[in-house]
Formats: sequence, structure tokens, C-alpha cells
Amino acid sequence: MAINGLRKFSVADGLPQEEVDQMDVLGSEVVSRVVCYVLGPKGTNIEQATARWLNRLRVTGKSEIHLCDTPEECLQAARQITEDGVVAVYVTCAVYAHESTFFFCNPDVYPFFSQEIMLLDKMQLATRPEMAASIADGIVPKDWTISSHPSPQYLANGLGCKIVIVNSNAAAAEHCRESLSSACITTESAQKRCGLVTLHEFGSPAMVFFFGITEHGANIIRRAFKAVLVDRTDFTRPSTK
Repeated sequence: MAINGLRKFSVADGLPQEEVDQMDVLGSEVVSRVVCYVLGPKGTNIEQATARWLNRLRVTGKSEIHLCDTPEECLQAARQITEDGVVAVYVTCAVYAHESTFFFCNPDVYPFFSQEIMLLDKMQLATRPEMAASIADGIVPKDWTISSHPSPQYLANGLGCKIVIVNSNAAAAEHCRESLSSACITTESAQKRCGLVTLHEFGSPAMVFFFGITEHGANIIRRAFKAVLVDRTDFTRPSTK
């Protein structure tokens, strides 16, 4: 029985689950390009994890990374890819504040097709050089404002400062650089790119990043997987000569 107005989750039948299979499938001739949509601006942990994932699966040579303002925009952009042979990938993070909403509001896609575990680019509290000079005895003034992505904002709970929400860790650094906040929670790469000074290092814990595909991409991958399995069978079949 089915109820009008209600949707169903897409079925993952025929999709490769093992990493070695995903590597062979994405590297096959059936897949002409792998187009990844990730949270920007440049310097986010997601961008770094995506580059690492593409390199590990050996498809860097036929891949693209496009930066978007939000994870929702990443999925929307991926949905626009309908060219045969092109697999669109949208990337999210395990601690994305709206991951559950994102998952249940989009049952027609495959958000966890693949994953990458990576140590975070050093998370830190950073500020402009002239602001750093005002810090005494490790005490941050309570009238400071701190730019942060929604997920890591809680790292600043002990400061009692106002948090200004932005779209990513890299955007937080840019926000601070432009004097729109006093400090920011960001990555080491973004901190250096924006010419900021590190006040405190939170560390580099391991994080899980998820690589999702659309129904269009899933159909291409299914076709590629069948071809890969046939090639493997032909390779292992004993010769009759």
C-alpha cells in the first residue's frame, strides 16, 4: 500500500558498497566525469576532504570541484547534472547541524554513497593582528564578536562572546578579515590565507565526510558497475583454447 503525497527512499540496489568497487566504477570508461559540489569558500575542511577522496579513488584527472555557499546549494547544483556519463557528487559532514533534516527532506538521493575520514585542518580561534595585540593574560574581551559556522560555534562557549553565524569555517575567516567580527573559529588554511593570527588551537579531531549522489548519478554508476563485473568475469574465466 502507498499513501498519496508521501515519498519513499531510493533503493540502493546495484550500487557498489566496497571502496575497491567504487574505485573501479568511477574510474571506468562509463563514467566520463565526476563533478563535486562542496561548501566554500576555498579552504574548508570539506574541500580538502573532497580532494583527498578523489585522489584516493584515483579519479582526480577526470574530476572537478565547485564551491557553493551552502550544502543545500550543493545538492541543488548536483541535481542539475543530467549529462550521460557525468556523475554529480554533493558532499556533507557528519557534524553538519542540519544533516538529519537534509537526509529526510531528500529521500530520492543517496547521501552516503561513499565516505572519507580525515583529521580536521587545525580548528582554531583566530583574529586580525591588531586585535591580537589587545589580548592580555589569555583573556578575550567579552564584548568581542566571533564568526563561526553553526557546527563548531560551541567551541567558544567559555568566552561569553556573541557568535555571528556564517556559512563555513573559511567564510568565518573572511568575515573576520573584513572587520565584520572581532575573531573567528576557522581552519589553519583559512587563517593563513586571510592573514589572521591564531589565539587558540582546538585541535584536529577525525571527522567523517559523506559523498552523496543523485538518482541520475546512481543510474550511471549501476551501469558502470555491471560493466566492471563483466570485465572481472572475463578476466578470471579460464581460457578454452
